[in-house]
Amino acid sequence: MRTIAVSIILTIVFFSIGTIFWYQEAQYLLPTPVPANYITVAPQRHVTLDSTIFTTSLTKPVLFHFFSPDCPCSRFNLKHFLSLKKKYSATVSFYAVVSQQEYVSSAKKMLDEDVIVLVDKDERLAKACGVYSTPQAAILKTDTTLYFRGNYNRARYCTDKNSNYVQMALDSLHSEKGPPQFNALATNSYGCALPQNNNSLSYE
Repeated sequence: MRTIAVSIILTIVFFSIGTIFWYQEAQYLLPTPVPANYITVAPQRHVTLDSTIFTTSLTKPVLFHFFSPDCPCSRFNLKHFLSLKKKYSATVSFYAVVSQQEYVSSAKKMLDEDVIVLVDKDERLAKACGVYSTPQAAILKTDTTLYFRGNYNRARYCTDKNSNYVQMALDSLHSEKGPPQFNALATNSYGCALPQNNNSLSYE
């Protein structure tokens, strides 16, 4: 009887550990579920930017970094994002986009102090760029056409140099080439789903 009891206890323990692992880790290895009302935004399509943020024409391309301080995947690629900003900020403007006002303080502590944080509470910017998860990057040219939208890397810590999708897109943009053609690993969203709400977009 004692052996049976120990076996049952060990089974419960291992099951609990497996459940915690799935919730904390394995779920982020799967693509983010596509929202029912999702509309794909193809490269070279014009993106309408909210006039409360961008009141004049862009002087250089922009990279919108859709970010959530609460998302493990956003934290995993933080170092990589900051390295891209450091390398390309002379030719590309970098913005962090969060979905809630309460994320602003945490985001500013985690990002470089000169990164402007946008609050996209009703997902107008996210939807305009075809984004529904974090972390994701959307690169727009100065004419506000979408150049690239997708994942930073196929590896959660952005350690696979052969799949540095955003870096490759930035290099291609710098070379004045057309939008790069990547496989589904670059464009199928992975990470944390954006929350749904109906508030307005603001600027911090």
